[in-house]
Amino acid sequence: MTDRRQREDSPRLAVAIGASAGGPQALLALFAEFPTEVPVPVLVVQHIPPRFVDPLVRRLQDVSPLPVQIAASGDLVRAGVVYVAPGDRHLVVRRGLRGTQLILHLSDAPPRHGVRPAADLLFGSLAETCEAGAIVVVLTGMGKDGLEGVRAVKAKGGVALAEAEESCVVYGMPRALAEAALADAIVPLPEIPRALGALLRERAAMLAAR
Repeated sequence: MTDRRQREDSPRLAVAIGASAGGPQALLALFAEFPTEVPVPVLVVQHIPPRFVDPLVRRLQDVSPLPVQIAASGDLVRAGVVYVAPGDRHLVVRRGLRGTQLILHLSDAPPRHGVRPAADLLFGSLAETCEAGAIVVVLTGMGKDGLEGVRAVKAKGGVALAEAEESCVVYGMPRALAEAALADAIVPLPEIPRALGALLRERAAMLAAR
């Protein structure tokens, strides 16, 4: 296996995004301008009825500079690919048997905060697998899903971005982060791609120096 293949199959840096009400339009805006300078896997949890997942993925494919697909259990996580949680199943990442690869896992565990998939479970799994290389983004949505997952990410040295109230359709999930002082940056949706790109460059340099 080449060094390049090893880097592709062993991501130390990953982005996870959680969204609820207003999320589909926010995701379209974000992925239309998604930073690509630092190739990373991107994992998405959107609270949405299962029948709307396929149309959302197709719309994201139309605007995203990165390939977008619905996550499937056993998929090897690769840099530069976007994985969207399927409807009504939790999405988490786990280390493979060799301890270097990241593998997607889908779960029928009970809903968290009344939702499945839940951002909390995805964020928590990223904290365990990527530690300081975990970057999470919380977009518009009601409730507090993502809050405990962000706590886990921060405890492992990862970072979190929250959408600012001014651009949210529903200022619930980002508000929970802001009130808990867990967001490293709170920015309106149009500025998230730039802020995310800066974080990716900073984290990539930090991990490379280790």
